Amino acid sequence: MYLKRIEITGFKSFATKTILDFLPSCDVMEIGSPRGDAISKNSCGITAIVGPNGSGKSNVADAIKWAMGEQSLKNLRGKKSEDVIFAGSGKKAQLGSAKVSLFFDNSDKKIPIEFEEVVIARKIYRSGEGEYLINGSKVRLIDIHDILAKAGVGQRSYCIINQGMADAVLNASPVERRVILEEAAGVKPYQLKKERSLRKLDTTRANMLRAADLVREIEPHLRVLKRQADKARKGEEVVQELKEKQKILFGSLWRDISSKKENVSAEKEETGREEMKMQRKIDDLEIRVKQETKTNVNFESQRNFLEKEREEKFSVLNEIRKNLAMVEAKIEIEKEKAKNFARISEIPVDFPYFKEEFKKLRDVYEKLENKLAEIEKLEELEAIKSELGMLKKEFNRISRELDEGKKEQAEVKQKESVINLKIIGDLETERKLFVDKQELLGREIEENRKKTDQLFRDDRSARRRYFELEAELRRMQEGLSGIREKLNEIKIRMARIEVREEDLRARIKMEMNIENPEQFLEEKPAEEASDLEKLEREVARLKVLAEQIGAIDPLIVEEYDETQKRYDFLTGQSLDLEKAMASLAEIIKEMDEKIKISFEETFKRVNAEFSKYFKIIFGGGSAEMMKVKIEPRKSAKDIDEDIIEKDKIEDEEDSEGSRLIGNPPERRETGIEIKACPQGKKISNLAILSGGERSLTSLALLFAIISNSPPPFAVLDEVEAALDEANSKRFGRIIHELSNQTQFVLITHNRETMRQASYLYGVTMGADGVSKVLSVKLDQVGEKGEIR
Repeated sequence: MYLKRIEITGFKSFATKTILDFLPSCDVMEIGSPRGDAISKNSCGITAIVGPNGSGKSNVADAIKWAMGEQSLKNLRGKKSEDVIFAGSGKKAQLGSAKVSLFFDNSDKKIPIEFEEVVIARKIYRSGEGEYLINGSKVRLIDIHDILAKAGVGQRSYCIINQGMADAVLNASPVERRVILEEAAGVKPYQLKKERSLRKLDTTRANMLRAADLVREIEPHLRVLKRQADKARKGEEVVQELKEKQKILFGSLWRDISSKKENVSAEKEETGREEMKMQRKIDDLEIRVKQETKTNVNFESQRNFLEKEREEKFSVLNEIRKNLAMVEAKIEIEKEKAKNFARISEIPVDFPYFKEEFKKLRDVYEKLENKLAEIEKLEELEAIKSELGMLKKEFNRISRELDEGKKEQAEVKQKESVINLKIIGDLETERKLFVDKQELLGREIEENRKKTDQLFRDDRSARRRYFELEAELRRMQEGLSGIREKLNEIKIRMARIEVREEDLRARIKMEMNIENPEQFLEEKPAEEASDLEKLEREVARLKVLAEQIGAIDPLIVEEYDETQKRYDFLTGQSLDLEKAMASLAEIIKEMDEKIKISFEETFKRVNAEFSKYFKIIFGGGSAEMMKVKIEPRKSAKDIDEDIIEKDKIEDEEDSEGSRLIGNPPERRETGIEIKACPQGKKISNLAILSGGERSLTSLALLFAIISNSPPPFAVLDEVEAALDEANSKRFGRIIHELSNQTQFVLITHNRETMRQASYLYGVTMGADGVSKVLSVKLDQVGEKGEIR
């Protein structure tokens, strides 16, 4: 694994997109060489970045550190998060975001991701929002830390050494030096796991205390609910027993009523069959009666025909008689009219009174003539006769008055008399015609009566047979009526049974909420069903008992179960938390053991390498690291916990938990002290060393750490700035030696350091305040400085 290149956009002075490619370490080049060819000493390992002060070359190291998840703005030489975004200049506007992408070659799968190339990117906006990406997918900061720690380039692994950080290791406290060695020991994954376990342990401890508080809060309420729930369960038992008794009772009643219903239904079917048989006999007899009725109908039709014929003849005869009477009446009227016409025509000469009276008589005669012409009934003719008689009396009165002193006109209208005689003759002829018709009809009527008598004699014989059949039919119908009465009684019994069945069904539904009582028929009758009265009394007793218990809220059992379930859950959670705490304690202990073992081994190796590189750099002398015990500083939280422990609260619920929850016994921390004595000097304290000696001592320790656990890459930012030319050469030789296993990116002003580089980047800054990069491979530079 090595850093292939870095892409910087908008980060600090790199306003435009800038790409820097880096050479891998030499052992990576040898493994990756397809033919196994020899690699020149200047073709791998070291990349140098040079440039004047303020050009922005150190921003490259800041960019790498920032992309790897650095959160300390102090280490990035800033105060606010937006300070890492290009702030603009007099010629170029500020940018709204900054992005840095690190491209790693992951052929050896040191980064636990199934990709040959892994790109870790970080982007931030001026609004403060930011994001982390791995191969274009958004991830969390902790994910970045995890994969880098597993690859050996943790945030505090000193794979990136900024200005002043090399000397800081000497100024660091013993505990901080121990942390640096732990990073070198590769125990960062263990420490991360331990830190997470400690956080989980704190969270688990808090959860356990909370669970214990909840258990104490629930217990009193649970006891009350338990008493009520027991009473409610007793009520449920009573209700259950009641249901069982009701089931037996209603099952027996339903089977009994179903049996009766079946018996009555069978009787109904049998009676129905008898009714059908009797009905068929009656139907056959009715057919015969109908046949006889047809005979009677024929008699009736013939009799009706004869009677109708006779009535028609009588009707015609009556019409003739009426017409004859009318004709005779007309004849009498005409005769009377002719007889008295002369009188009617008399006109009084001297008396206007008689003239007026006779005029009235003439009008009445004319009306009578009109009525006589329109007469249709004999009764009307009698009425006309009566009016004519009254008219005659009136005429006789007037005649007497005339005889007493009036003069009669002798003239009679001859023409009117002749007309009256003619009318009388016509009427006599018509009367003779009607008399002849009357005699003919009398003979026809007599013949009709003879036929009718014979028809009646035949009918009497047919009626005798009809009445015999009808008597038989009545007897059968009486029998059918008896059967139907019996059938009606059966139906009434069936209706009563059905009413009882419906009542029982409603009762079963109301008391047992059973929609289909037919299911009782499938069950075998219980022994208790033999004594239904006793069973009824038992059911009534259980009902009363259930009503007495029924005052308890039915939801109390549900509430108790829920509360008990919560109580069991909390107690179970408490046990689980205790187990989890024990497990976390084991994990922490295991991590501590692994960290301790790795630390001890790394301490021995680094101490030996430190002494070695110190002698190389100083040309002799001695240097070593020593482990010291230091009293740990207590936090406010630890002080509070000590106070709580001293109170010794006697609580049963916390007794077991306190043994696990309490802090482990205090132990003294291990720190690292450094002793360094250049050749020919006696120095007891690092503070006595000069600035150059301090830098050389720091570099010796740095080289020891890198030699012990070579990181995939290391970025050194002007760490050799305080060295003279001789020490710079020693520094260059050591860097060249270490580049076989570690990829180096050196930010430097030192010529000796530049000579060790295979790839050289020059960083400049123009008037617009933007850093620009130029690159050259040193094997392409000739002896006189020309580029081949």
